[in-house]
Amino acid sequence: MKKQGWQKTGFLSKGFLKKVEEVHNYEDLEGLGIGPIHCDISYRGGGIGFYAKDVAGALEIDEYCLPRYVGAGCNYLGGGIRGAIFAGDYSSEITGAPAIILDDIGAACCRVYEYIENEERMNDEEYEDGDTNWEAKGTNMARRAGTISAY
Repeated sequence: MKKQGWQKTGFLSKGFLKKVEEVHNYEDLEGLGIGPIHCDISYRGGGIGFYAKDVAGALEIDEYCLPRYVGAGCNYLGGGIRGAIFAGDYSSEITGAPAIILDDIGAACCRVYEYIENEERMNDEEYEDGDTNWEAKGTNMARRAGTISAY
């Protein structure tokens, strides 16, 4: 795969990169126009991102260099505790502007993942009735420690 530079317009432009950096919620993510979003966020972890074929087409890179979904994920650690939210990875064959944009798409998806969790009050350490949400306390502690996986 050859190293790609920046283009004046389109998905490989610095203007698009700025748009990705401004993503904070699901609607912003949709507004990127890459393609349909895969979103599976629950109390048992999950993920959010774009399908590899759509990202590969937009960034003019080989699909085989990408995971099935390009975005962010969260592993279930067990006992009601979720791990840290992490950006997906990709092949080291991808360099230049596409790599920078992929990194920023991953970071944007991490922000959106956390936004959705917070919108659903999944990380509130106290329920509305005043009881302690031990799963949220455990999740927040695991995330502060940077725990991604139980394996």
